[in-house]
Amino acid sequence: MENIKQTTKEYFKIISTIHLAMFMGQLILGLLIYFFIIDPDHPDLTSELAQILQFLVPSVAIVGIIASRMIFKKRLIPIKEDAELKIKMEKYREALIIRMALLEGSALFSMVAVFITNNVNYLIYACCLVVYFIYNKPTLTSAISNLELNQMEISKLEDPETLF
Repeated sequence: MENIKQTTKEYFKIISTIHLAMFMGQLILGLLIYFFIIDPDHPDLTSELAQILQFLVPSVAIVGIIASRMIFKKRLIPIKEDAELKIKMEKYREALIIRMALLEGSALFSMVAVFITNNVNYLIYACCLVVYFIYNKPTLTSAISNLELNQMEISKLEDPETLF
């Protein structure tokens, strides 16, 4: 793997772009399904699949939130022990992407359930997941807090032109 140097500003711009792209994917799919695809007047509530999804959609939503939190926190533990800021930030980005992917996957599952069954109630779960996804937007402040950085590392991150 090529060793690429980037500034703090570039690092957080990339992470924010990834977050925005994942959010926009969820938003666009949700809007397409709601306005153009589903027929809310004729939901499928009686088929075997609809009955399974009635329990599966909330379960996937809850598991997605819990798993995203637990895996993210578990991946932070070894990151805090790394000595070099560059390594910490690379591993932090990986942990963030995993957390975002788990939340996005759960939201997309809820949206697909809406598509399959025409049951608009599943959009409630998708909307809650998207709101939680937005709430977890990566920022400089959250990175400092999550990684429990020392004062020297904080000053490097707060300088937008610092290379790492």
